[in-house]
Amino acid sequence: VGGVPRLAPEADSLQARAGVLTGEAAITVGLVGQGMIAGDLVNTASRLQSIATPGTVLVGDATYRAASRSIAFEDAGQRELKGKELPVQLWRAVSVVAKRGGEGRSATLEPPFVGRDDELSQLKDLFHATSRDGKSRLVTLSGVAGIGKSRLLWELEKYLDGVVDLVYWHGGRSPSYGEGISYWALAEMVRGRAGIAESDDQATARERIRQMLAEFVPSDEDRRWIEPRLTGLLGIDELPSESRDELFAAWRTLFERIAERAPTILAFSDLQWADQGLLEFIEQLLSWSRASPIFVLAEARPELYERRPTWGHGVRSATLIHLDPLGDEDMRRLLTGLVPKLPDAALRRIVERAEGVPLYAVETLRMLIDRGVIQPSESGFALTGELPELAVPETLHALIAARLDALTPEQRSVLADGSVLGVSFTVPSLMAVSGLHEAEVSKLLDALVARELLTLDIDPRSPERGQYRFLQGVVREVAYQSMGKRSRQAKHLAAARFFESLGEGELAGVLATHYLAAYRAAPAGPEAEALAAQARIALRGAADRATALHDLLGGLAYIEQALPITPDPVDQAALHERAVPLAGEAAQFPRALEHARAAAAIYADLGDRLGVVRAKARQAFAQLAEHQDQTAIALLRDALADTADLGPSADIAHAQAELGRALMLAGEVESIEWCDRVLEQSAVATPEIVLEAVITKGTALQNVGRDLEGEIILRGAALVADSMGALFSAIRARNNLRVQLQSSDLRASLELTRELLEISRKFGQRTWVLHGAAALVDISFRLGDWDSYLDEAKAEHVEASGYYRSWFAAEEAMRETYRGDPAAAEATLKRLLESEGSATSEQAITWHTAAMAEAQLAQGRAEEAFATAAESWSHSAEADRAYVAGLFAAGAAADSTKVEAVRAAWRAAGAGQLPLHIALERIADALTSAIDGRWNDARAAYSAALDALEQVGEQLTIARLRVALAHLAGDRIPEVAAKVPEAEAFFAERGASSWVATYRASARVPSRQRGSAVAMSETNEPEPSEGARKAVGRSSGSVRTTG
Repeated sequence: VGGVPRLAPEADSLQARAGVLTGEAAITVGLVGQGMIAGDLVNTASRLQSIATPGTVLVGDATYRAASRSIAFEDAGQRELKGKELPVQLWRAVSVVAKRGGEGRSATLEPPFVGRDDELSQLKDLFHATSRDGKSRLVTLSGVAGIGKSRLLWELEKYLDGVVDLVYWHGGRSPSYGEGISYWALAEMVRGRAGIAESDDQATARERIRQMLAEFVPSDEDRRWIEPRLTGLLGIDELPSESRDELFAAWRTLFERIAERAPTILAFSDLQWADQGLLEFIEQLLSWSRASPIFVLAEARPELYERRPTWGHGVRSATLIHLDPLGDEDMRRLLTGLVPKLPDAALRRIVERAEGVPLYAVETLRMLIDRGVIQPSESGFALTGELPELAVPETLHALIAARLDALTPEQRSVLADGSVLGVSFTVPSLMAVSGLHEAEVSKLLDALVARELLTLDIDPRSPERGQYRFLQGVVREVAYQSMGKRSRQAKHLAAARFFESLGEGELAGVLATHYLAAYRAAPAGPEAEALAAQARIALRGAADRATALHDLLGGLAYIEQALPITPDPVDQAALHERAVPLAGEAAQFPRALEHARAAAAIYADLGDRLGVVRAKARQAFAQLAEHQDQTAIALLRDALADTADLGPSADIAHAQAELGRALMLAGEVESIEWCDRVLEQSAVATPEIVLEAVITKGTALQNVGRDLEGEIILRGAALVADSMGALFSAIRARNNLRVQLQSSDLRASLELTRELLEISRKFGQRTWVLHGAAALVDISFRLGDWDSYLDEAKAEHVEASGYYRSWFAAEEAMRETYRGDPAAAEATLKRLLESEGSATSEQAITWHTAAMAEAQLAQGRAEEAFATAAESWSHSAEADRAYVAGLFAAGAAADSTKVEAVRAAWRAAGAGQLPLHIALERIADALTSAIDGRWNDARAAYSAALDALEQVGEQLTIARLRVALAHLAGDRIPEVAAKVPEAEAFFAERGASSWVATYRASARVPSRQRGSAVAMSETNEPEPSEGARKAVGRSSGSVRTTG
């Protein structure tokens, strides 16, 4: 009824009314799709509806009694209705105050819901769209403390409980020290869904997990896979030793299976305090569970965007709802809804000071209740007498502080003790911090609940059942700020000792937080040093726990917190070194490099030469994650320059393997030599290092034309990686194997890339997701499908690093080249070549340079295009695209000498016989023969090139070859002339007709070919040339190998 006016806001008169009665009626039995309900109940309900005021709902006594625990009613008096001998008692529905059966009904002061109807309507619409479309969605509710975020979630929860048949709601809250507790809110959701209470022992909790999985996960195999990853999350069992991505995949699969049953909501509260691992899980869940009706509600203060400015940017369906302050009229409605006869002067004063923050107004009323000025009444609250002069504090914090000042010293002290423990706490933990007996603590807690500062969680399904919780997070903040440093030190130390006594690994982060806070509150001296030692131990333990959960940024944060309180340089270096892989895997490359440099500097000061080599190898790995091969090569050459006297070691082998990889990415043959050095030290190198060296060698062999060797090595490496459970190496081997397919079968390469992308998404290998998405765009372009994967790749690359961002930008520029704006494409590519993401990557330089040559050719600048293409022939990485660009630029210049220069360049790179390499040779033959007027040779070479290109699937190259040969030969090669309309149609269908027109207007034609039926240029100068084709060679076929 309340929503009807919003259906047509321009029609002020559109309203609805309803009458509801509960009782017995006669119905038609056995009919499907039709029927009748009759009887006195129906007639009376109709009459009841007719007397209801538009926009209201009237109900009878039976309905009132049945629904009063969930819906607030006001007395509508007795009314005489037609057909009734006696007046009927009626009630008017005012608001929904709880879920069905009264579940969740607040025992505290709950103001009327005002000023947020539009936001609630938007939330409802977004949820129903998620349910209807079966797609995941993120909605972030942002606003300052007390603005009404939690209330909006509660209104949505009540709505869904009343109108949706089945929805699975999961709620989780991040405590204010969330940086120290990995995935706490997620663990709360799992506990809630499994029905695990705080008091359950490990055996009971484990059994409840199994029961939940049996209910929602049909596959035995999936249940066996998910269970240890859930019990590990809850600290019941040790986590499996695996990547974070495997954990994420298991947790994600649980919610996907739940969503197969009904729409699933994950409501995260206080997300501004969440650990980075949780934020990454949420975004990953939304990215990879796109086909599941999972509705993620993120409630946070604006600080979330200070910590994570790109929050939600990479999510396809993401909505930000920012809650602005309420207007004055809404604030007056809120206050008078609670206290109908509040004097005008007091009303104005509160509204002015509240500045649109509902909690401020509510806390003001609570302060008056504390003073006994306002007391409960049948219609809400009422003044007990004259309202005294109202001195309202200016800020919300000051207002709450004033309320706390009104407490007894004992109440104030125990509230402060609770604030040390967090937003929620148990009675035993409060006893440990306060030093009070249970009876004393319980009495004080009851008083604080009565004053609406705390609330007791009595929901039987809540994992926090039996815990006390601050009614508002801001109350906890004010209580904590009221404590002096010395008191904080003692209380945090008591809390640390309590949690330590529990011996629960799940609480490692909590323990570290309390020891660190105790140290920071202590004055300098022996006591502080002892606390620092305890804090270091606790922080290392917390880092272990976070790393086991693959909360990489959480683990990194603990390490970085431990560094300032670690005086020993050896320990400092070890911490820096430990931080490098955490930062690198979390894509925090500047932090990884900073820690690696710091570790190397400390090891150098200590004279630990192997330590320096090890730290620099880690630094190079971080650099290669962004394809900074030139920087990594220089670093590693320097590191290995003076290690001959150190003898074989795993550290040196690691550095050699990374150098081999960097050289491979740069297209250097020397890569093979460094890989062989690693393999010769297999007795000291770890299996992981040996495997990576093998993958690099296989790829480097392909780069020099030893294709079969490379393929055998890579296929074997993939199998070994699978058996070792080395996910990164398994994907890397397959990716590099995929590259070879691009020289023999683009369609097969496309399918393998899709497979790799699916695996990478499933296991959260973010770098490989970016790699695969960009590769799909590249491969499909060559196949002639220019648009299918663009949107998908664009969504993935929103937060990509510089290298991958430049790769995708180059793919977009290639399409611009053909679709009519090659000048803009050239400008883009010049910028990319100078960008940080490309300048230190030989692969990126080669690719962008070849693409720029194509853009220049599309503008009719054949000579310049040829010179640009030639710049990148010295690099074997990505060279095939440079050779293609050079060939067609030479053809447009009608210069067979240039064609032969391209041929000489790829022959110098090695020899091979994959279909693409054969095609390049035959294209060169066809162009040279056509330029020289040897039509039979040109015809034979064209036919051979066409066979090879069709085998590969290079549809774009086929269309270009036909246009180029027809321009040179006219109608003298009938097989080509007959296919020119097909080539023109190829470009026209892709919006690229302008490319054909520009080519024909600018490309040269030898003088002997002028005037032919197909050649159109009248202004070209002849470029006759001689030359005979030489023996078949090959081109380098390395195409965007790997990181």
